[in-house]
Amino acid sequence: MTTENKQPVDSPTPWVRDHIKQYVESDGSDGHLWRGVPTLLLVTTGRKTGQRHRSALIYGTDGDKLMIVASKGGAENTRSGT
Repeated sequence: MTTENKQPVDSPTPWVRDHIKQYVESDGSDGHLWRGVPTLLLVTTGRKTGQRHRSALIYGTDGDKLMIVASKGGAENTRSGT
């Protein structure tokens, strides 16, 4: 399975997709800071399908380490299936 030529699929959530588009089109100069906090684009690859998925995530630092925040966009309930 090769992922070299597969473009990542962006979030189906409109505001997240718009944020990713803004970030990519400006090469990060517009979109890195979102509501005053730094964000990064994370691309993951599906183990079975090889499909690449791109997400915008908030991050912080702890010394030289990055800490990624996965919060489901601030939803009240972040657990899937509940």
